[in-house]
Amino acid sequence: MTDGVTKDAAPVHSRRWRWYFAAIAGFVATYALIWVAVLKDLRGSPFRWHRTNDGAILRKYIPRKAISMFASDNQSTSQKIPRLIHQSWKNIDYIPDKFEPWMHSWRVKNPTFDYMFWDDDDNLKLFEVHFPQYYPMARQLRKIHLADMTRYALLYRYGGVYADLDFESLASFEDLLHYDLFLSYEPFVHSVLLEGASEPVLCNAILASRPGHPFWIEVLDRIKTMFETSDDRDPVSLTGPRMVQGTVSARHGNLTDIALLSEEYFYPDVAYWNMGNLENNCKHMKDKPQSVKDACAWLQKYPMGRKTNNTHAVHHWQCTWCRGDNTNSYLALDDIFPRQVVYRPHFDDSIVL
Repeated sequence: MTDGVTKDAAPVHSRRWRWYFAAIAGFVATYALIWVAVLKDLRGSPFRWHRTNDGAILRKYIPRKAISMFASDNQSTSQKIPRLIHQSWKNIDYIPDKFEPWMHSWRVKNPTFDYMFWDDDDNLKLFEVHFPQYYPMARQLRKIHLADMTRYALLYRYGGVYADLDFESLASFEDLLHYDLFLSYEPFVHSVLLEGASEPVLCNAILASRPGHPFWIEVLDRIKTMFETSDDRDPVSLTGPRMVQGTVSARHGNLTDIALLSEEYFYPDVAYWNMGNLENNCKHMKDKPQSVKDACAWLQKYPMGRKTNNTHAVHHWQCTWCRGDNTNSYLALDDIFPRQVVYRPHFDDSIVL
């Protein structure tokens, strides 16, 4: 007689252990497959991981193709601009320490955004690899020209938000990501009293767009044309705000895919170090045009600037290219973000973890 259990049946505890081993093996295999996909995707990614001295942990957003295997992407269907912040300096080892709190503000106010940092070598390499039609010009121009050109090129290729290091984020940019591209006017006071304009002019210290927006190629093409046909090498005119303004004007009102935001969004303050020139232009008002009178009245009413509920960031107008760094204290990028992931561009198939 038997007890109803075949002689070949494994004990209960043996079957349980087999199940445990199978589950563990399945988990390990799945994990391995995910990382194979991650590493494969990284090889074609425009980014490389920059591990800080303290050993940062990779975050989930890049590469999205591999991560989508185990985490759903919560990107809104109305979002066009990627959650990616670009900032830049001459090199990653000597960044003026006055920028540190402003750099941190972008990550504090926009915690779901990835952060990418560029230096002068990266800037030139971007043109050599991805924009060879502008590379000879990029090699000949000054670094300040190259810094201007790079912000247009990187937004065309990768999209996101570019901000100069003297910009401080005051609020999340989530509500601005539905635009195809946005630009912003600098203070009306600057436009009138410093630029001699009768209406607000655009600034290029903060810019954002979806990848592949044609406006940036329009800007770069106009820079190339001016470089080849004119001896004017003033950065403001050749590669900076006046070039952006001129490219917008050249569209003759065809701006359905470009948002022009008022100064209250990003430029609520004036350049206080230039207050003497601003005030001098407000003297002897009798013969001044109405635009100058309006600008001077604004300056008198809002001597400390005018922030509103629409203010997302503030420009601190350091103008390091025209005034110098004004500091003897510098920090390395790793010292500024010792425990956070910072993305750095790469232009080959290597993987740096």
